[in-house]
Amino acid sequence: MFTAKRLTTLLLGCLAMLLVFCMIVFPDRIFQASLQGLSIWWKLVFPALLPFLIITEILRGLGFLHALGTLLEPLLRYLFRLPGAGGWPLSIGLTAGAPSAAIAIGELRRNKLVTRGEAERLLSLSHVASPMVLVTVIGVGFMNNAKLGMALALLHYGAVLIMGLLERLKQTSVAEEEPAIATSRLSYQAAHSTHSTVRKSITALRAAHANDGRTFGKLLGDSVTHSIQQLMVIGGVMIIFSVLAQVIALSSITEYAAMVLAKRDWIPLHEATLLLNALLSGILEIHLGAFAMGQNNLLAGNWQYAILSALLGWGGLSAHAQVKSFTLSTDIRYPMFLRSRLLHAAISFILTAVFWNPLNQWLAGIASPVFLSHPILTQAVHSGQTGARLTNGSQAFDVWMLMSPIMLWLGIVLLLLLLLSVIIAFVVQSLGRSAPNSKR
Repeated sequence: MFTAKRLTTLLLGCLAMLLVFCMIVFPDRIFQASLQGLSIWWKLVFPALLPFLIITEILRGLGFLHALGTLLEPLLRYLFRLPGAGGWPLSIGLTAGAPSAAIAIGELRRNKLVTRGEAERLLSLSHVASPMVLVTVIGVGFMNNAKLGMALALLHYGAVLIMGLLERLKQTSVAEEEPAIATSRLSYQAAHSTHSTVRKSITALRAAHANDGRTFGKLLGDSVTHSIQQLMVIGGVMIIFSVLAQVIALSSITEYAAMVLAKRDWIPLHEATLLLNALLSGILEIHLGAFAMGQNNLLAGNWQYAILSALLGWGGLSAHAQVKSFTLSTDIRYPMFLRSRLLHAAISFILTAVFWNPLNQWLAGIASPVFLSHPILTQAVHSGQTGARLTNGSQAFDVWMLMSPIMLWLGIVLLLLLLLSVIIAFVVQSLGRSAPNSKR
């Protein structure tokens, strides 16, 4: 008798056999597809993310990300009704991007620091694209315009904020769901009720650094090794899904669907084929989909950017598979994560369709930050040759010199979040002190 697990294994095995068969029958097409995935990864994704991942790993080893999570605790507790322990995965998601936060959330759930419902809502809130991917990789590398990347970033995080507020309404009582977690959380709050947020963050930094125990030299070496391993995984996934997208294209499914769209006079046949191939790539792997959408003007108005924003909210099946593997030993439900990705994609599509033009007019009207007026970036934007250089296989767009300015922009965003969190903590403490006085 076939169970669901056996049927899934059989289906995956058949798909793997089909992939091998296509590699044998169409070696040239498969080779070009894998070469395209490798080219995008090596020329754009690798140089843009490697310094960022190394610095993130160093900050995590030194305990700074743990302190950042503690500082974000008031923002999480009073805005999204999530426990303070969720600040650590949220800080990882905002810096390293998806699916890095899933690892930390799985550890929190295994250690019984969050309930299942809280872990699922925290996963949906922290599974976002990093600012480096949105601004540098997609904005600068794929679309030759950093301001377009900033607009996508604002809409992407705005959609996450709306989704988090919607998920907040569905919260169940922690004490009713898991009493053991509620009891330990109450005892922890009682023990640290007199500690300020800054003092708790310093304590968290010292504790995390002491638990890590590595010297800075050892930490630097391990950070480089771990970051390169992460990028190798991303590159391998991009190549595999690029080949898979080519295999699906060989089946002529996208061509038949494009013919249907062309017969209804919605879009020309050639543009419909490119659009469907870009959608297919984005559903499978977000970097490939964003590259395909950024290299071609397929739809008039802001609809193409709305579709790209929806694909960014979806995240790609490759990231879904990684999240599933990171949370496999927990009771976190994948259907809830899938629902949150669909909701994020829908909200992103609507926000982009409505606010894309006003947002870009606002960004065009303000003075450009220093990193947007960088000579390399300005030359690339005015020449418009970034995509052509990448497609022709010649010298790629140099994004290495943009790392420090983008880091500065990320630091400003994090400082704004911390400022908001500190203001919330101050207001709550003030109200708590004034309440007993009013009773007297």
